Amino acid sequence: MPVYNAAPYLAESIGSILNQTFRDFEFIIVNDGSSDDTAFILAKYEKSDARISVYHQENQGTAAARNRGCRLARGKYIATMDADDVSLPRRFERQIEYIEQHPDIGVLGTWICKIDKNGSLRGTWCPPTNAKMLQWTLFFGVCVAAPTVLMRRQVMEKVNFYGSVTSGVEDVDLWLRASSATEFGNVPEVLLKYRVWEENTSHRNFQHIRDSHVQLLSHFIRELLRLEPPIEAVAGLRQTRVGPRFENLRQITLTAELIRDLYQSFINKNPMTSQERNEISWDAAKRLGSLALQASRLDTRASLSLLTKALQLDYRLLYPSAIMRGLERVFEH
Repeated sequence: MPVYNAAPYLAESIGSILNQTFRDFEFIIVNDGSSDDTAFILAKYEKSDARISVYHQENQGTAAARNRGCRLARGKYIATMDADDVSLPRRFERQIEYIEQHPDIGVLGTWICKIDKNGSLRGTWCPPTNAKMLQWTLFFGVCVAAPTVLMRRQVMEKVNFYGSVTSGVEDVDLWLRASSATEFGNVPEVLLKYRVWEENTSHRNFQHIRDSHVQLLSHFIRELLRLEPPIEAVAGLRQTRVGPRFENLRQITLTAELIRDLYQSFINKNPMTSQERNEISWDAAKRLGSLALQASRLDTRASLSLLTKALQLDYRLLYPSAIMRGLERVFEH
C-alpha cells in the first residue's frame, strides 16, 4: 500500500486489510513523503500488528512507492490497494480461491463500488471476467480496477514491475506490458470500495492522465499493428468508453477505422471460442454503432456507412434494446 497524505482515511483502509478473513499475509506500507499525520498513524499500527512493515521515503510518486513495496514482498502473490480505499472482508479469501482455480490468470481484479469522501455509495463498476474480453478492453481503457489487484509474483518479475512513467498511468503501463505475458481475470463480486474525492490522484490530474494514457496506448497499438495510428484516433478509442462526445467527423471516422483494424488483428492473432468471438464482435459493433449515431449529427452519409460496418460485425445492433442503449450512451457523453 503506497501512502501519500491520506490521513483522513488511513485507519479505515488499514483496518480493512487487517480484518480480512484470510489472515496469512505480510502488509507492506510505503509512506511516500507524506506531510500530514500519516507517519504518526502508521507508527501506531506497526506496533499493534506484527504483519505490518512500514517504510518511509521522500516523495517519489506512486509508481516508485509501489515498486519498493513489490520488491520487498516475499509472497507467492502480491496484492495492492490505495490508502483511501476499503477492501471488503473476504477480498483476499475469494481472490486466492479464484486464482488458484485459474492457473493461466496472472493479474486478478474484482468488481468495485464507488464511494465519495463521506463513504456514500456513488455507483458500481463490474468489468468483464472473460480473459479474451479483458485483453480486448485494454484498447479502450483499463480492464481491472488497480486497487483490487492480486498478481502472481512471477508475472511481476517477468515484466519488471511498475515502469518509470507519469504518476496516474503506472497501472495502465503495467497492464499493457503484462498482456503479452499473462491473462487477466476479475472475481465477479464487489470486494472493494473505491473512493473518489478531490485529493484523489486521478481526480486532480485528469487531463494529464488522459494524455499520458493515450501516448502509452499509441505505442502499444503501434507494436501490434506495425503502423503509426493517428493520435486522434487513439484518443477516440478512450472516448468511446469514458467520453466526451465526439464533435469532429474526421476523428469519428479515424476512430472507427482503427477499431476495425484492431478487431481484425485481434481476432486473427488470438485463438478463442465462438462465445468469446461473439462477445468481442458485439463490443466492437456497439462502439461503431455509437460512432455512427454521433456522426449522424454531422453527416448522414458517413453515419450510414459506419452503421453498415457495425452491422457487418454484429446484426444484433438492430434490436430495439440495443438502439436505445446506444442513444443513451451518446447523450450521456
